[in-house]
Amino acid sequence: MTREYDTPEYKRARRDLLASSPDCHWCGEVATEADHLIEQDAGGDHTTMVPSCKSCNSRRGAQYVNRKTANRMQARRVAMTKNKTDFFSTPNSPRAPLFVLSEPVRSELAGTGHDQPRLETPAPDMAGTYGDAVGAWAKEHMDIEFMPWQIHVLRGQLAHDENGDLLHRVSLVSTARQNGKSTALAALVGWWLTEMPKIRGEKQMVLTCANRLDLSVTLFDLLSDILEVRFGAKLVKAYGRNSAQMPDGSRWIIRAAKPNVGHGTSNDLIIADEIWDISSEAVDGGLLPSQRARRSPMLSMWSTAGTESSSVMLRWREQGLRAIDQGKPGSFYFAEWSPDPSLDVNLESTWAWGNPALGITITPETLRSESMNPNRAQFLRAACNLWVASDQGWLAPGIWPSIEYAGDIPDGGYVAIEVSLDDSRYFGTRCVKLEDRRVLATVAFVTDTYQEMLAEADKFAPTCKFLISPSIDVHWPIRHEAKKQVVGYGEIQRWTGIVRNMIGEKLLVHDGSRQLAEHVQRAVAVKSEGNLALSSQRSPGDISLARCMVWAAAMAAKQQDGKPMIVMATR
Repeated sequence: MTREYDTPEYKRARRDLLASSPDCHWCGEVATEADHLIEQDAGGDHTTMVPSCKSCNSRRGAQYVNRKTANRMQARRVAMTKNKTDFFSTPNSPRAPLFVLSEPVRSELAGTGHDQPRLETPAPDMAGTYGDAVGAWAKEHMDIEFMPWQIHVLRGQLAHDENGDLLHRVSLVSTARQNGKSTALAALVGWWLTEMPKIRGEKQMVLTCANRLDLSVTLFDLLSDILEVRFGAKLVKAYGRNSAQMPDGSRWIIRAAKPNVGHGTSNDLIIADEIWDISSEAVDGGLLPSQRARRSPMLSMWSTAGTESSSVMLRWREQGLRAIDQGKPGSFYFAEWSPDPSLDVNLESTWAWGNPALGITITPETLRSESMNPNRAQFLRAACNLWVASDQGWLAPGIWPSIEYAGDIPDGGYVAIEVSLDDSRYFGTRCVKLEDRRVLATVAFVTDTYQEMLAEADKFAPTCKFLISPSIDVHWPIRHEAKKQVVGYGEIQRWTGIVRNMIGEKLLVHDGSRQLAEHVQRAVAVKSEGNLALSSQRSPGDISLARCMVWAAAMAAKQQDGKPMIVMATR
């Protein structure tokens, strides 16, 4: 029970309100709880309570938190618009209206989607972008007027320097299905084949692939006739060997994303559609190596959300989140339209965040109809661009954003460190006790190698100690031997429930890190030997930062003043 409810005044008012076993003010069922008509943090008090059943009280509480979250996000967006010019925007760019989740309709679906992605990597310094030229090509040769979101991501991934070289070597764009990814891809391929040879003065090689061959061929069918009739391309339409040869020698080939895709070719542009279902062997061993000898190449990946087995997409997505948290532009461009994990997916208004084409090519009625699908997970993934199982998180919607801390972060505390399931990345979460005895959680580091992790650990060693896993302990440096403690799944079982209670009581706060928020809010908890435990297998993606937070927060809560410590963990 939070402090504002643990008072004699509240207990007396609640007891008097429920003394006669009244009916729920909202649905007429038997009332068991007292519901504030005006929330306390909005100026209400215990005199404005009405009887309510548990279901109605919980629903109204979730809606109120969602409204607060949406208001804060919208205010932040407005502030950014006033203080910072979007480098992709142009004065004549059409803008669709943004839907504000805090409208009085609350549970009704928005009529329009969002032009801007919820997640996007920082913009680099650039001389220009080819995105507008792709949009113009689509209008002239495909008779298609691009939607604002399509223009936005094409401008982003095709930003270039003063020499015309692309600033991004790899890009990942993610939306729900049927929002217009295929038309954007077709225009990108067509523009690249016909215009990039003029810009670079040499013929170009384009390879497109998808998780299935039939999906790859669909893109060929959409564009090939235009290339043949308008540009004189010679086509091969044999299924599985589809290709287009341009008069200047440029070539387009279509393949399925098998492990050997890209072998024997040298590609300037690679399109990988539905990357969620493409293997790391295909991307790392087949596609990327085929671009090594080319000037300013690009691997352009597009997809809906995936599952916990989507290792390639998860790895690149994590890299994008890390760049967002650090605020540093790099050679990777990432943009995603998806609901924030803190929003209630049972509210129709949440669905708009994953559908930038809503109100243009997708209607509210379409999403309502699809929501009747008994396979709830597939609806959320395909229609909302939500990672499967995200609606089964261990925290109620809106809880995590409500405990953001804006003050200074003191030194010391506990840093929990864990290696990802595929051993490709090391995560560190630091938790430290504040003067008011709350525990603050923040991302300590995310590294790609063991040596980089040790270098980060050295920075915390003067004020902290470490909890480490047996696998890490094998090579743990002697200089930090006295500062280590080993923890593992047993501690996850014992402490997950405790840390969740700390979050609910607002005894744990965080610094607003995007990566930590993603890991924590998508984590799924299961019952294990009578206890609650975060499950990496059931969660839709890596939750290492969340697991580290459980270890570090529990230890920090027990920490004696003046004796800080760092924590590393086992699987």
